[in-house]
Amino acid sequence: MPELPEVKVVVLALNKYIINKKIKNLIIYKSKLFKELEPNEFIDKLKNKTIKEITNRGKHIIIKLSDNIVLLSHLRMEGKYRFFDKPSANNPHIIAKFVFDDNSELQYLDSRMFGTFHLRNWNNYDKILPISKIANEPSKINVELLFNELKKSSSPIKTKLLDQELVSGIGNIYVDEALFKAKIHPSTPAKSISIDELTNIINFVNTIMEDSFKKGGTTLFSYESLNRQIGAYQNFLQIHSDNITSCKVCGNKTRKIKVNNRGTYFCPFCQKLK
Repeated sequence: MPELPEVKVVVLALNKYIINKKIKNLIIYKSKLFKELEPNEFIDKLKNKTIKEITNRGKHIIIKLSDNIVLLSHLRMEGKYRFFDKPSANNPHIIAKFVFDDNSELQYLDSRMFGTFHLRNWNNYDKILPISKIANEPSKINVELLFNELKKSSSPIKTKLLDQELVSGIGNIYVDEALFKAKIHPSTPAKSISIDELTNIINFVNTIMEDSFKKGGTTLFSYESLNRQIGAYQNFLQIHSDNITSCKVCGNKTRKIKVNNRGTYFCPFCQKLK
């Protein structure tokens, strides 16, 4: 699943290829991913609109277009974009195709069909769901406010850090990596985490995800940024991998467990449960 570094890499690539392009047509092949409105309404509202700006809020891609239109895209598990300079054959997993007035096109693919599209406007896109409840990214988080929320909860610290309403963008890979660096067991009750420990965790999250972004993200399964470009950070993971069977710090055997149904990697010697 693309996490914050991967989404930022996708946004960077989309900015390179489709900014200032005018949408001549939108062809929707599978309407399930287009939420709240009928497919024809998406087509009518997006046709003849020019892409002005592409950003993100957490894992949501925000595409601002002319005439006050905003398209929100969430890749979920398997979503990916591919850009073509000229008309191209459809991929078997194609969901939608944006055809531009220069005949270049952007295809959205999603084999699992978990991704989503929403239409909003420049004035309301961040005031209503799905964006309104998304918290700040780790680099902008107020650690004291987060600490005050966590001290109310007995849920595992990993579970709370994955809550996008508390802190956005951290996914399964990077929470494992950060907790390993901070020497915190992923099942530690959130209320047991000190503010110093939480500060360390957030600092490690920021450092790790920035490094991953610079390396194009992490490709463990099917992630690609654009046009089959895969990331390289999987080669630098310290704990979150089936291939890492011995701790890179102490040399003891690592473990994989489930925390709230998420596959979780840790070292039971370096990350002792409180």
